[in-house]
Amino acid sequence: MEPTAFNFHADDATPLAGILYRPTGKPGSAVLIAGALGVSQRFYAPFAHWLAGRGHLVMTFDLRGIGASRQPQHRDSLRALDADMLTWARLDFTAAVRHLAGLHDGQSVAVVGHSLGFHHAGMTDARTQGMISRVVAVASGSGYWRDWATPSRRLAPVMFYLAGPIATALFGYFPGKRLRMVSDLPAGVMRQWTRWCCHPEFAWGAEPNLVLSSLQAANFSIIAFSFTDDEAMTETCTRKLLAAFSNARFVLERVAPDEVGMNAIGHMGAFKPSGAIHLWMRFEECLVAPSIDSADISTEDFRQ
Repeated sequence: MEPTAFNFHADDATPLAGILYRPTGKPGSAVLIAGALGVSQRFYAPFAHWLAGRGHLVMTFDLRGIGASRQPQHRDSLRALDADMLTWARLDFTAAVRHLAGLHDGQSVAVVGHSLGFHHAGMTDARTQGMISRVVAVASGSGYWRDWATPSRRLAPVMFYLAGPIATALFGYFPGKRLRMVSDLPAGVMRQWTRWCCHPEFAWGAEPNLVLSSLQAANFSIIAFSFTDDEAMTETCTRKLLAAFSNARFVLERVAPDEVGMNAIGHMGAFKPSGAIHLWMRFEECLVAPSIDSADISTEDFRQ
């Protein structure tokens, strides 16, 4: 079936844009795709189409200020958009989970969280977490910049200590598209992300009173994929993030491109249609396995 674009609302009535991908028959499960920082839902369309073709009800969405959720008054500038990372996690992501669960007869949903998208599942409220059965985390990790892979680590000081603070103060938002850094971000998002990325323990170290209880409350299953050629998130980053989920059961699969028939994966390549089919099949295995222990993948449980 053709995907359907629709609008829904965050808990504070902010309009958000989503796309629904329905299977031809009765869906076996509902899957929410939560995107990376500043990445529009359109980027995930090939993967969403593929999952729907495999019998899943799939939803993508854009956070406020991003993609199709960027309202007309913010087309030229995000200056007046009042939002930070937790606004995205606790208002926008929450609304998306609840909307998809409602479409799936109130049943729990699975989340595929790309980079920042996984963080949202950990930082949302307990009620929303209770509606999530499991999360497949892709190229996600603690954002402390000194732990990043070399290509991104070299640019981080420019982003966090020079371009970010100056441009955000000057424009009232972070003009990432103009600077060719990430994407346009609301000022609150950029400032909070900077605080987190400059702390060795990321968000739960920089602002433990705001995020630690949410991370500790999460008890859904997590299957995390880390890629050997990721130019941003290292294995150390992913391990540190998983360790913050003190009550969740998790496994980590470390993947090299040649293991899945790809020349490169990096931070963004897992969702690009060219050559990714074997990797997508591994993601789906994790979504449908009865438990993470019985998933037929090569995993390492770091809490055993």
